[in-house]
This record gives sequence, C-alpha cells and structure tokens, in this order.
Amino acid sequence: MKFKILQNNISCFLVILLIFTFVKQLEAASPSYQPAPLRNQSLLFETSGKAIRKIKLDVSSIKKPVVKKITNSKTPYRNKFWKVEGKRYDIPIRVNSKVKSILRKFASKNRKQLIVGIQRSGKFMPMITRMLQKEGLPLDLAYMVPVESNFNVRARSNKSAVGLWQFIASTGRIYGLKINRWIDERRDPVLATKAAITYLKHLYGIFGDWELAMAAYNSGEGRVKRAINRAKKKGRKHNFWSLRLPRETRGYVPSIMAMAVIYKNPKRYGFGHVRPLSPMDETKASLTVAFSLEEVAKRSKMSFTALRDKNPALFLGVPPMTQTSYSFYVPQNNRQELMASLKQNPNPSKKWGHSYNALLGSSNRVTRVLEKFGAPIYFRVKTGDNLWDLARKHKTSIRRLARWNRLNSKSVLRVNRRLKIYVPTWRVFREVARNSSYSSTRLIALRIRVPKGGALSVIAEKYKTSVRKLMRWNKLSSPHAIRAGQRLVVGYRKASNSNLPREASVIRVPRNTTLSHLAIRYKTSARKLMTWNGLTNSRQLRTGMRLYVKAPEKIKRKQQKRIVAKKNSRRLIKVRHKIIRVRNGDTLWGIARIYRTTVKALVALNELKSESHLRLNQKLIVPYPS
Repeated sequence: MKFKILQNNISCFLVILLIFTFVKQLEAASPSYQPAPLRNQSLLFETSGKAIRKIKLDVSSIKKPVVKKITNSKTPYRNKFWKVEGKRYDIPIRVNSKVKSILRKFASKNRKQLIVGIQRSGKFMPMITRMLQKEGLPLDLAYMVPVESNFNVRARSNKSAVGLWQFIASTGRIYGLKINRWIDERRDPVLATKAAITYLKHLYGIFGDWELAMAAYNSGEGRVKRAINRAKKKGRKHNFWSLRLPRETRGYVPSIMAMAVIYKNPKRYGFGHVRPLSPMDETKASLTVAFSLEEVAKRSKMSFTALRDKNPALFLGVPPMTQTSYSFYVPQNNRQELMASLKQNPNPSKKWGHSYNALLGSSNRVTRVLEKFGAPIYFRVKTGDNLWDLARKHKTSIRRLARWNRLNSKSVLRVNRRLKIYVPTWRVFREVARNSSYSSTRLIALRIRVPKGGALSVIAEKYKTSVRKLMRWNKLSSPHAIRAGQRLVVGYRKASNSNLPREASVIRVPRNTTLSHLAIRYKTSARKLMTWNGLTNSRQLRTGMRLYVKAPEKIKRKQQKRIVAKKNSRRLIKVRHKIIRVRNGDTLWGIARIYRTTVKALVALNELKSESHLRLNQKLIVPYPS
C-alpha cells in the first residue's frame, strides 16, 4: 500500500516537472526584451525665450516598460499596453540604446523639424486617432506619420512616395486611392489615412506583431518575410530586433517609438512651448467638373489660394477631367455661402468641363504658357496608336503633341516609346485669362547699344526702369555681365495705331530662315509668299527685309472681285469659302458651275498653273454664298 502511494507521488511530481519545463521553453521561445543599461544623457532644448541651453536628461528615472495584457479587448489589434515614464502606449515601446540615440538626435539636431511637425500635428492628429479608434487599431500608430512625412500632405520622397502616409503609386491604387494626371488622393489626409489603416490591418494579419508590421510598412512585407525565413533556418530569434533588415528599416521602428515618447512628453524634451494648429475642417462638397475651383472659391467667398491649399489632392488646381463630378474640402461657413449661391444660380459661369482645350485655344502663345506653367505628363505608345488618336485621347492637338515630342510627318511611332504632353494647371488658365485683354496689343522692344564705361544702374536710371527688369529682359545673370557695344533691351512700348496688330501681315525676316519655314509658321504656302511680295526666286529672301505673310489689301480686293458671284447685276452677296476635294471626272468648269463662280476665279483663288491641271483628291478652295 505504501509503495503504491509513493509511486503516485513520484508520477505527480514528474507531471509537474514536465509542465514547468514546457512553460519555461515557451517563455524562451517568445520574443523577450532586455533593455540596455540606463545612464544620464545630455540634451539640448529651447526655452520659451528661445534660448538654447544644455540640460541633463535623467534617464535613470526611465524604468523598464511595464507590459499589461488586456483580457477583455474588443479587437485583436489592440490587446496590450506599455507603460513608460508614467505614460501609457498601445504599441511596443523599447527604451534601448537605439531609441535613446534617436531621442537625443530629435531633441537637438532635428529640433526645428520636430517643432514644425508638432505644430502641424494639431491639424491632423484628431482625425487620425479618431479613425484608428473606430477601426480598433492602436492609437499610437499615429506616430508613424511624423516619421513618414512630418505631417506634410505634400511631402514627396526620392522613391516617389507621396502624402502623409507616404504611399507609392502602386500600393496606393491597391488600397483604393485614385492616382492619375488630375488627382492624387495620396495627398488627401482622410482618404490616405483610411488606406493606411487597411494596409496596417493586412500587415498585422500576416505577422501578428506591431513591430514587424511597422517594419513591413517601411520595407515591404516580402522583405520582412524573407528575413524571418532566413532567421528560422539558422535557428535564430525572429523578432524585429534580431532580424537582418535594411538600414533604413532598422532605424524606422525605433524612430516611431522615439516620436511617441516625445509627443507624449513634450515638456520633458523641451517642446512644451510649441502650440499645435487647429484641427482641420473635414466638411466636403461635391459639384460637377463644369465648376472650376476658381468659380467655387468666388461662390464660397474665399480666396482661390485658400481653397487650393485645403485640397492638395487636386494638385493641378483644376477639377479632374476624367470624372463627371468631384469632391473638395470647404469650411462649413463657406459651404453655406456656396449652397446659397448655387440655389440662386445653379449653372456654371463657364461651361468648360471636358472642352477645356477649346477654352484655352490653339495659339502659339497658349502653347508657350502650357509649357511654362502646365504639368508634364508621360505615357507610352501602344500597338495601333497614331498621332491623331493619341491627341484625341489626351485632349490636345496633333501640332502640340508633335512639338512637345519633336515629331514630324516622317516620324514613326515606335511601340513603347515615351511621349510627353502638358496638362493645364490653374496657373495656365489664370495666365490665359490675364493676357486675353491685351493679347491683340503688340509690344515693341526698345534696344540700345551699351556705351563705353556704361553701367547697368546708369542705363536703368536714364530709361526710367530698374536693374532687375533690365537683367530679366536681357537674361543677364549678373548686373556686371555687360560689355561695350552690346545690344540691350531697355523697355517695351505699345505699337501705334498705324502699326500692324499682333498677328501682323508684315514681318521682318529673321536670321537663318527660309521661305518654306515662314510658310509653315504663318499657315500659308511659299508660292503665296512669293506672289504677295513680288519674288521670282526663294533666294531673293534677305535677313531683315519686310515680308507680307498675309495677302495685302489690294490683292484681297482683287480676289474678292473675282470670286464674288452676282445674284443679279445690281446686288452682291456675302461670300464665304470652303475646301473640297477633286473627285474622279471633275473639271474646273464643272466645279465653277456647281459653286456659281468662274474658272478664272478658281485659278486665282487656288493659284493653279493652268486651267486643266487638276489631280485626283486635290484640295480646292471654292466660294459659296452664306
């Protein structure tokens, strides 16, 4: 009997010993943290009087983080708390040598940058923490933002990551952000935060650890997975602190921890005097793309600049033309003004919408404005593409597409070739509207020769202008970059009434040009230029000579007398022209009869060599009555 009791006791002891050994093995397998020995460190901080002085940060008071599990958590994403320096955190906080080094760097070297970030944080932190809380995520994930972008919605990295949460285009599109030539929702603080929350949920679902999830947010989940697999194969620990990750990622997670500590203890680190901005107004309104942002600003009784700053996603300052309607942020008070204005007049002042290209026009001046103020967009040529289809698809003209990509009639579009176009921005429309009132006024440059010993300041005083203007007009890099005898523009004057308008019919022939080049530039033919200017040979063209590039009035009157058809012998009717193509069997006599004119008029109008010389599919200008 005693032997059986002893046997039972031994078996119970062995079971307890096995359980104890198993628990110890589990604890050894789990990621454990051993903080580095603590010591006092020197920090620089700025007082309220902006005086910089050195203090001793007593890090000995920073105790080991206390981890508390939340047993009744409503979500698997937020189930632990870390307590450091009397503050509670819901993401892992490790006060090791790496984190302390970053704390010291932020509090001294990067101090100005951090002050700007703390000020901006007041604008976005309430929105970010509210959205994190709604989704059940740790609220302290918000401190990823100052590390990513320092709360700058227009931040752009050297890897083309954009916005508060620094999404690259491919990842942003995966998580529902619109990114095209008109709109970039990575710059929208609310939509970008929503996408970031979805992405962080996905990463936590893969790794089950917030340190690894944050590391994967920075370097990509694939890279972290490969690092974990390598560690497992070598029998090493596979927590964040043991993995072999890129240098940037190794500093990224400790930087988030340091930011969380500083933002929750601003006075301790010398940022107590910094006042955050007011929270952003998340009020939105929606309109059709027929309403430009400038009109919305006028109707809302706010400045266009203020409205544009509140909507960084509309980075061009114009509505997205690929949509029928668009949403934008507008303060609540201004939204009421907008709704009242729309109730009075629901129609836009300019129905530009999808026909914005027609509103801009196709003049060379507008093309130059597009090149200066427009946004360059690039795309690739696909199989079957041609210039006409591409120009139509991208809402531009063949002429501009050819100019911006140095194409001509002989150019062959290769598949996968990169082409460039300029998309209009708000500055383009403003410049076009600003210059439309005086676009017909011709400005003539006043030029002089620099005398010996002449200084730019003396010339500016003599011609009642400024040195800065003289440097801009003459593209001078320095006020001393002039020499005796040099020609300088000293001002501009408007052409008198006797002079020709901006689209003049008489020009001065520039250097290194030919008759054919001038014909292409002024949309005419070399033969017409020779006729209007009495030239018998193109070699008679000389630099500086006056040249008619439009038909002089005498020639116009003669042509009109020839081509105007008489309705009766007493009364003449107005005449317009159109272009037709010669078909098989057509003759000049037959065409003249159809359009009620004469063969001589057709010959003169089209500058034909003879009355019988017609080609199939040839273009002819014919008069027809209005």
